[in-house]
Amino acid sequence: MPETMHRMQREIQTDQPSVAAEAMVRTHVIHELSVEPGDADFVFEERVRGTDLLSLESTNCSGTLSGSMEPGSTVMIYWMKTGAGSVDDEPVAIGRPVLFRQRPQRFRWTECSKDLLRIDRSIVEQVAAERGDWAPGPLEFRPHHVPEGPTLAAWWLMVRAVAQEVMAGPDEVPVERERELARFAAGGLLSAIPHWPVGQVERPLAATARFARAETFLLEHATEQITVDDVAAAAGLSVRGVQAAFQRHHGITPTMYLRRIRLLLAREQLEAADGRSVAEIARATGFAHLGRFAGSYRREFGELPRQTAASARDDRP
Repeated sequence: MPETMHRMQREIQTDQPSVAAEAMVRTHVIHELSVEPGDADFVFEERVRGTDLLSLESTNCSGTLSGSMEPGSTVMIYWMKTGAGSVDDEPVAIGRPVLFRQRPQRFRWTECSKDLLRIDRSIVEQVAAERGDWAPGPLEFRPHHVPEGPTLAAWWLMVRAVAQEVMAGPDEVPVERERELARFAAGGLLSAIPHWPVGQVERPLAATARFARAETFLLEHATEQITVDDVAAAAGLSVRGVQAAFQRHHGITPTMYLRRIRLLLAREQLEAADGRSVAEIARATGFAHLGRFAGSYRREFGELPRQTAASARDDRP
């Protein structure tokens, strides 16, 4: 029998700030925590599910949460869905991943809804070493980096896959499968945030390792009419080598990975409701055939592009 891990699950809903504070202290390493009710009735909800290798957390609070937080032996990255937030007094944008540094950092979240992903730090360092062709060890990340465009789409592609398995998967999971999933999550994080070994100066992501070069080329040219041959040539790999590398790191072919990146880009632009037509957005995100784009979009998101566009227009003030 393979060794297994138990995915713990903890949920709390309270209208008491003191109970909310106790919940947060259980979940995080926090100093000088303050939980302050707002003008509305106080509501705090927290849901945590996962293992020591990988976990997801969702928090909703009608008040203000503040203090100093450190990730300990994990790498933590969160994203605001609603509300206002800051880390070290730097405001954070809604819908953009924000990385916590290894040292304690001040946070403040007001009337917030946010999600947080936690990955075992040693796994992140090991995956970074393989991708960057350096020895495993502590990492530096580019401060205050905000992913945009294809790299942001790559991040959300990873989050969707991880969330589906962590939140809806079995309570008992083989250790090797959980480690594979944590490595997959680490790859998505490392694609989104530039990084390098501690003690070195920043260098371009994917400077040496072939798979990282392939992934970076694909993301940098995601909206262009590139082929797997182009990706292979940029990375110095054979087409078969590129196919195998993407299957190993992302669980799908490079063609499918590229298509999903483009679909997520298209969805973000449709939701922006900036006045462009569905056809214009399809072309801008790399889709040459509108009918195939609409079919792929519906299979991915359960609705047609025009429905997303119409909902976005209706939601605009």
